[in-house]
Amino acid sequence: MKWILVLEALLAGVYVSLTRGLFLIFLVSIGYAVEGISFVVLIASLSSLAIAGFLYKHPGFLTHRVKLKLLAFHAFERITWFFMPLVQQSLMISFFYSLYMAFSSVLGVFLSFTIYGSLSEKDIRDVTAKRAAAMGISNIAGYALGVFLLAFIPYQNKFIAIFSLGSVIGLFSTALIAFLDVSNLENAKFPEKVEQPEKVFSTSFFFVTLLLSGNLFGIVWTPYVMNELKGTDFIAASLSLSGTLASIVASLVWREKSFKTLRIGLAFNALGPLLAWLVPYPEAHIGISVFTSFTFTAANFMGTFLFARYNEWFGAVKSSILMVIIGNLAQLVSAPLGLLVGSNYTLAFPCVFATKVAATALAVGFIPEVAVVREDVARTYSRIMYRNSLIGYRIVVEVSRETVLATFRLLALSMVLAALYLIYRVLWWLIS
Repeated sequence: MKWILVLEALLAGVYVSLTRGLFLIFLVSIGYAVEGISFVVLIASLSSLAIAGFLYKHPGFLTHRVKLKLLAFHAFERITWFFMPLVQQSLMISFFYSLYMAFSSVLGVFLSFTIYGSLSEKDIRDVTAKRAAAMGISNIAGYALGVFLLAFIPYQNKFIAIFSLGSVIGLFSTALIAFLDVSNLENAKFPEKVEQPEKVFSTSFFFVTLLLSGNLFGIVWTPYVMNELKGTDFIAASLSLSGTLASIVASLVWREKSFKTLRIGLAFNALGPLLAWLVPYPEAHIGISVFTSFTFTAANFMGTFLFARYNEWFGAVKSSILMVIIGNLAQLVSAPLGLLVGSNYTLAFPCVFATKVAATALAVGFIPEVAVVREDVARTYSRIMYRNSLIGYRIVVEVSRETVLATFRLLALSMVLAALYLIYRVLWWLIS
């Protein structure tokens, strides 16, 4: 199973680099600025988050006919990219990208469920690192091919050819999934009650904040290099290529490191947006991409490995769904932030920096396995944050409920008054 998952990632890496990896460049090339990109991402994130939320409330969908559903959503996600370059209207692009994100969300849950439900914590670390390295290697080939095609295919046809090629390669990775034995996941059980909710809450809060910073960074960085620094689409694609190369090495370096060591990479990753903002030479951003990708891999592994540790008592079903929800929620929040900052890069990059600092603070202060304080102190902080958040949530829900009820009452009263006035006017007209 482990090698099938690694080989699937190897082929999927080329597919991803030729499709989603060049999607921002595609949008910028047809005239999209930060606001337009953020709108597309926002609409897609809403759909994928709704799907993931449904799965979290109805996890039984995952535990029946697992292999058939895994194969179907694996294929549907890839087929979507055949249609993406055929449209340029914002609503149609948003529709197809939302469709892709919905399929991707379900697929992500099934792949995570396969890994978390079939492997031990040690094997999860091993497979996660090897899949990341394999995908990174194939990403390099994919981005190199993408850069070549961007440079030599005529503008009118380049993205049709690139996205179609990526989809075909992606369908070959779907064929590998057919060899997976996931019979052990049929009718899998999941815990009804979470044993240590404060740990899951703290780690989820950290992971959402981390991924939010990465998503927002990605939204503003490519337009900044191409529009503000006048970099070519070749340089923009090279950012992804160099970053992927760094992530391959990083996957091998960080995979067996302790949580205390991984936090070093997390702390250094916060410097990335400042470097991108302050360095005015487009070519130099390739080196910045290497640095940010290497350190971000450590931070990302931290979140993934924490859920692998919690898997025993949290359950593979809930872990896999929550991981996807975290990713979708981060993307959803990053979209309106991108709309808010727009092309104001003086505001955008400090916002990304502040978000990365916040993620670091959450990890070192509230997650016992990572904290710089004693584990029992971090656990106490985590419980306090969880309970205060829970109390705040209940208060907000209660206030919101009362507000909604009051609104409906006022609306009903207004309708009654309007009806009485209408009756009065009609009677006055009849009498006069």
